Amino acid sequence: MQNALKRFFPAVFALLGGVGAFALPLALDLDIARIQHPAFSISGLKLNVRGEGATLNIAKLDIAGQSWQQARIECGKLSLASGAFYCGEGRIHLANQTPLALEIKQQKKQWTLRFAHAANEYTQVVYDGDSEKLHVEFAGTSIKDWSAFLPQLADWHPAGRLRGRADYDGRRLFATLTVQDGAYASKDGNSAAEKMAVTFAVSGEENRGRWKLQGRLDWLTGDWFHAPVFLIGVGQSLEFAGEADAAGWVLSDMRLAFPQVGQIAASGHGLWAGADAMNLNLSAKALALQPFGEAIIAPILASQGTLRADLSGELNLDAEWKNGELAALVVAPENAGFALEGNRFALEGMNGRLDWRNDRQTENTLAIKKMAIGRLESGAFNAAFAIWPTKSFALTSPISIPLLDGELILRHFAAGLSKDAEDRNWEGALGLSVTPMALEELTERLDLPIMAGAISADLPVIRYARREASLDGALVIRVFDGYLSCSDLRLIDPFGVRPRIQADVEARHIDLEQLTQTFSFGRITGFVDAGLHGLEIAAWRPVAFNASIVSSPGNYPRRISQRAVDDITSLGGGGAMAALQSSVLRMFSDFGYRRIGLACRLENGVCHMQGIPGSDRGEQYVIVEGGGVPALNIMGFNRRVNWDELLVRLKAATQSSGPTFQ
Repeated sequence: MQNALKRFFPAVFALLGGVGAFALPLALDLDIARIQHPAFSISGLKLNVRGEGATLNIAKLDIAGQSWQQARIECGKLSLASGAFYCGEGRIHLANQTPLALEIKQQKKQWTLRFAHAANEYTQVVYDGDSEKLHVEFAGTSIKDWSAFLPQLADWHPAGRLRGRADYDGRRLFATLTVQDGAYASKDGNSAAEKMAVTFAVSGEENRGRWKLQGRLDWLTGDWFHAPVFLIGVGQSLEFAGEADAAGWVLSDMRLAFPQVGQIAASGHGLWAGADAMNLNLSAKALALQPFGEAIIAPILASQGTLRADLSGELNLDAEWKNGELAALVVAPENAGFALEGNRFALEGMNGRLDWRNDRQTENTLAIKKMAIGRLESGAFNAAFAIWPTKSFALTSPISIPLLDGELILRHFAAGLSKDAEDRNWEGALGLSVTPMALEELTERLDLPIMAGAISADLPVIRYARREASLDGALVIRVFDGYLSCSDLRLIDPFGVRPRIQADVEARHIDLEQLTQTFSFGRITGFVDAGLHGLEIAAWRPVAFNASIVSSPGNYPRRISQRAVDDITSLGGGGAMAALQSSVLRMFSDFGYRRIGLACRLENGVCHMQGIPGSDRGEQYVIVEGGGVPALNIMGFNRRVNWDELLVRLKAATQSSGPTFQ
């Protein structure tokens, strides 16, 4: 570009200099169809000189691969005398662009072009024909002004001020530049920056067509976004040294320093012809993960609607590109950890080596000190797995994770990127089992109502694809002398900010006495069966289901306490307890019953209530059908109950620390 410019300006203004043999005022019209030069070409050049002014029109100008059309240079004051040339009160115009103020001076073989932007702000170009030196000075140059004249920049809407200088003599190059209040924005909105302060210095020397270069860039302040990465300037720096010629480049050393995070080093070589000719090695030692996560990982996760992840510890990294493609990636954590937002999942004390190669399978190990889900924490465990060139991996042996007084056994686990070109998310499958462990401590750690008994599970296959986890078969948990069976379980976007759960749940032969004592409900003896069909939970809040609870078949004691009568009545919106307290029945501590039945169909935040099937009495329905001596029927009087109101009633009735939905 510099060679083109230093040849272009003398050639053009020599046309004006040739007029110096004439005395002013004069009138001159010059029309040239085309000027062709290896460095530039001009089409449709017209020169008009009138009195003390001149106008130069150019239909098309091509310099170093750039093209401009309908350019015009005006000189308000033109002076031609004794081999000197002066153009004052000038303007340079491009089609539909605000003109730039221009001044041109020529004395012997030295040309000076000065573009004024504002008071004491200018761009000046000086070319010395004897030494062939080109000097450019930027004094508060408006980047916006110049972008209008550079087609490749105009679409990015750049702004800011440029200060510094550049010197070039054909064999040596030196430049120092500073950008203040820099900004830009791409048309698609995927890349932007504002309030940028950047300094850049580069020097180089040419020998037989090959340039030896070195430089440094410092990012002082400002915000930069290139989807999905968002960064803030805090003093990041980039130093480089290498060589380049017309064919390609060699990067002998590059170092990217990120304050508080660490340093990344790189070296490599390639051809200008295409990215497939690039070979690059990258290495980083002891990167601090906490500030790295805050600066880079957190903005990426936020832009993708994924939960925030807090990182800790350090990371070593090595990567290699061959012929433009990633050939190897080695990640070695040191006491590293991460925790998903809301204490949903965390790993601590990770050490090991993850080695991926594009030409062979690798064997890897990872030691983990602790895994946690909320307050539920595991003991230490090790993982061994294979990684394939397809960027997929799988366990090579089961993992036994100590958990409370039992174990969580990960029997198999495999994952990789989807082969679907339209969905390049992760997919995989795992199988796990839980050896018997005490429910009492488990429910306490999970902040659930304390339950007695033990829990065990065997889940042969859990699949994850298209950001959705699904369970093959049913999850069965034994509890309260009965069991719960969960089928058609689906977790949609489980790591997103608004996860959804869909499932069908059935419970059989649940001991009501254990259940009511666990939830601090009034005492009831007997057994019940329950169903929860079409369950849908969004952002941990139920939005739809069809639930029912009925007495289990069989012969067993069936008694209900006065407090339980009151608690159940409050759910149905009735006033049975008031009637009970005002009657002779208040002398009894409990009552017999024949059947229990209650159902709720949740739609649009409203629970549509029903009692024992076939017991409807208009708007009333029977929740508990009396039996024995004394006998008492419990009625419901409200068919439509607001879900939030029902939760308040449940909380008041149970008076426990059981699970709540918000």
